[in-house]
Order: sequence, then structure tokens, then C-alpha cells
Amino acid sequence: SNEKDKNQSLVDCIESIERSNATQVTRMQLGGMDIEGTNAMIADALKLPIRLTRPLSVAVHQKTLGNPLFVKVFLTMLFEEHAISYSFKKKRWLWDMNIIHQRSMDRELAAILSEKLLSMSREVQETLTFVACFGMRIRKDVLSMASYDSEEASRILSCLKIAVKESILDEDDEYFSFPHDLIQQAAYERVHEKELRSYHFSIGLQILKKAIHTTRAEPLSLVAFIALEQIIMAKDMTVPDPKVRMSLALLFLRAGKHSIQVAAFPSALSYFERGLSFLGEDGWELNHELSLRLHESMCHACYLNALPDRVPAYTDMVISHADDFMDQVKCHHMAMRTLASTGKIKKAIYKFFEVMKELGEEFPDKVDPSLIFSTLTSTKDDLSKYSTEDLLNSPKMTDKRKQWAIILMGSMSPYIFMVTPMLSPMISARIVFLSLRYGLTTESAFGLFMYSYGIGCLLQDIDEGHRWIRTSRLMLERFNATSQYPKLKCVQYAFLIYLKEPFQSITSVLLDCRQETMMVGDIEYAIFSSTWRGQFAVLTGEHLSQVEKECDSLSKDMVSTKLC
Repeated sequence: SNEKDKNQSLVDCIESIERSNATQVTRMQLGGMDIEGTNAMIADALKLPIRLTRPLSVAVHQKTLGNPLFVKVFLTMLFEEHAISYSFKKKRWLWDMNIIHQRSMDRELAAILSEKLLSMSREVQETLTFVACFGMRIRKDVLSMASYDSEEASRILSCLKIAVKESILDEDDEYFSFPHDLIQQAAYERVHEKELRSYHFSIGLQILKKAIHTTRAEPLSLVAFIALEQIIMAKDMTVPDPKVRMSLALLFLRAGKHSIQVAAFPSALSYFERGLSFLGEDGWELNHELSLRLHESMCHACYLNALPDRVPAYTDMVISHADDFMDQVKCHHMAMRTLASTGKIKKAIYKFFEVMKELGEEFPDKVDPSLIFSTLTSTKDDLSKYSTEDLLNSPKMTDKRKQWAIILMGSMSPYIFMVTPMLSPMISARIVFLSLRYGLTTESAFGLFMYSYGIGCLLQDIDEGHRWIRTSRLMLERFNATSQYPKLKCVQYAFLIYLKEPFQSITSVLLDCRQETMMVGDIEYAIFSSTWRGQFAVLTGEHLSQVEKECDSLSKDMVSTKLC
């Protein structure tokens, strides 16, 4: 602070002399040293030959532009961070070039370079704004795809080389990058926001023209995702051509579905929202199927992002435009899960029975032990006609109504177990019955597993229960349904494994299940696994302070996903 005050006093003094006109004052603008001058300064400071210090000097010059003051400050900083240190063994100074290259430049120097950027030619400035649209760095292959033709690509490359020479950009084998966020910000904000949106949109469309050459069955490339992010950053840019609008909406639908698969739920929400924006008011007339899938997916994304208040709007939209009940069922499913996840479990179960009735599957109003026993015994007799191999080789289910009936039963079974536990064996038996009669689906494995629990706990046939557990896991392998593994594992250890294994071997597995279920977006079973983990921890006599920490961790996870 004192040094700053002294410098300001000197500036005020000089300006006072200038205003007096008593003395002629000549201002001299001193530039930085060149690389040779920087090298001579560093070699003298480190008492080393200039041939040894040249690599270090090149890196330091790039970070400081050869300004003597900045060179001194930067070297001091490197010394304090042990990037430069004295070796008593070699009796000379040594340095780590990797650390030095990674070290960001001084903020004051970045501000100087930002001003320098704005004094460069208009063509170079426009090119730097173009690069800044991608953030702090851009891959060279993406840069070429964002160019209209080879001539423009060559012009852009030439401008970037000028910027690299002036230390405004860094370059390596793969990327051009800004050395400081202030420089990127200066390049990005040099034009009006409306013009920036146009930049983003045109960049996104240009990349998509070259990146999208695959079929719908193939996953989108990384470059395609970069292009879609550019279009998102364009915000409310509109597209008059209906064909282009529908094509973009489809791409955002595909991107959102991929994001859900990799548990990137906020990104999925963003992609679906942008896709919906391209549908416009005439979207349902132009492409009914695409509009239906986007609204369904938006329901799912709102649920996964813990935005229950937004789910009804999209559900109502689907119901009002659906051609038949089967077009509505996915949104009904999301509505059930949303109700259950917000504590309205009885409402969720009531809706479940309503939808099941529409699908042709009804359940008795009253369930007693004799009905449960007879149902499980009947199911056991039906399964006894199949070997494991026969069951696994059964045809896949094609009846959509029965498929959705099984999906809903698998999804709602934990809540039904909580509210009306005597109905749970009836649910699992119904899934097994439908699977044997109409063919297998992914959720058949879960129904078979829940039936195993009924056989083991209620009929006391533990060996038979374990047999069908193994079969259910093999069934998931057949369908390559890896997202179902955490749920199956969670219920397996909480309800059946403990009959044969020590409690202590179960608690740690259930703790792992919480993370695994969260990663695949199965929020209900993440909560269940944590609850069951706590129960087993108490039964095994674990120190409750550890359980408390885990509960606190769960609470933080739930808060981070806006679930409480």
C-alpha cells in the first residue's frame, strides 16, 4: 500500500510539472525486452550460461512479455512455489518446465494484453472473438470444422498465429488457448450481446453440417455436442425453416437422452429445453412423434433434477395431444415417481392402480396370508416347469401394454412395500406370470428377484430363492441392462442375503449401493439403500457417530439434487 502511494505521488508530481508549462516534459514509452534480453537478465540472476537458461527464458518471456518488473515478480513467484530451486548436489539452479508452463500469467499483465488485443487489426479481433465463443480454448480440429471452407480456415489460422506471436494466445499440438480469462473476456465482450448470439448460432450450425453424418442409431460425436452447446449459448435465436427446426429439435432430444445415460442430468434438462424451443407453436402438427418424445423426456429430466413443480405442465401437454393411452403412459409414470419422491406416496399408489387398470391389470382389494401363500405356491409351480436355460431363452416381450405394466410394477414396488406390504408378493408374482406368458423384458429380472424374496422369507425356501436370484442376474446380462444392477444389488442384500450372510458383510455393500444408484439416476433406491444401511449398522453395533456422518452425507446429496 505504501509503495502504491509513493508511485501515485510520483505520477501526480509529473502531471503537475506538465501542467505548469515551466519545464518541457517528454514521455517515453518503454517496451519489454526481447527474448535475448530476457534470457540475459535471467542468466545473470541465476549465474548460468545463456544456453542453459534459454528454455526457461522463452517460457518466462511468454508469460511476462519481457517487462523487467514482471520478469522479476514472476521469477520470485516461481521460487516461492519451488518451481525454481537450488540443487546443492549439482551446485546450480534447476527448474520444472511443466509447472512453469501451467502457471497462469499475472492479472495485471493479462489486463495489458487485453488492451493490446483491442489495438490489433479488425480481422484478428474478429477471429479472437470467434475463438472466445468456445471458452478458454479450442481444439484445432473443431476450429477447422467451424470454418466454411479451406480458404477461411487458412485465414483464421493466419490470424491466430499473429495472436500467438503477440502472446495473446497460446498454442500446442491440439489447442489454441487464452493464457488468462481476462484476455478471453476482452475478446468475447468486444461485440454486442446480440452479435455474440449470432456468432454462437452460426458456429453451431456450421459444425453440425460437418459433424452430423451418422444415423440415428449411432451416438452423437463429441464435436456434435460442442456444436449443440454453441446453439444453446445463442439463447433465443430463431430458425424460420421448419425442416431445420425439427432437425435441431431431434438432435437435442438425442443429446439429452445420452446425457441421462451418463448421469449428466442438468445437461439433459438444458438439451431438452432447447429442443422444445425449436418445436414452436406448430410442432405438434409438423412432427407429432418428435413433440411427444421431447415432452416425455422433459418430464423425466424435471424429475431427475428434482423439479417436481414443472412435471405437471409437460404431463398435461402430452395427455392433451396423445392419440391413445399408450402415448400417455410414460408421463403417468413420471407423475407417479414425482409424487412418491415428494412424500405423496399414497397419491402415487392410487395413481398407479388407476393406470394399471387402464393397462388391463387389476389387483384384489383385500389381501390375506392365505391368498399370498396360494399365489406364491402357484407361481412356484409355474416356474418349476422351466430350467434356468429355458427361462433365459424365452422370447422377448412384444406387447407394449404388458411391458409398461411390468415397468410400473417394478418402479412402484418399494412404495407399495412401505404402505401395503402384503401386496408386494402379489406384485412380484404378477410380473413373473406376465413374463412367462408374454415373454421377457428387462424388468422381468426385478420381478423374479422380488419373487425370490417372497419364496425365501415367506415360504422359508431360501435355496429356491437364491436360485432365482442368480437367474435374475443372468437375465439382466442377457438384456445388457447395467443400469438395473445397482437396484437389484440393493434389494438383494437388504432382503435376502442377510438370511445366509453375516450382517457385517452387508452394511458396506449397501453404502456402495447408494452411490451406484445415484449414478444411474435411481433416486428412490439411493434413499432406500441408505435407510437399510443405517438399520443394519445399528443391528451390528457400529459406532453411531459413523452412521451419523453417513446420514449427514446423504442429506447433503439430497440437498445438492434439491430433494429436500
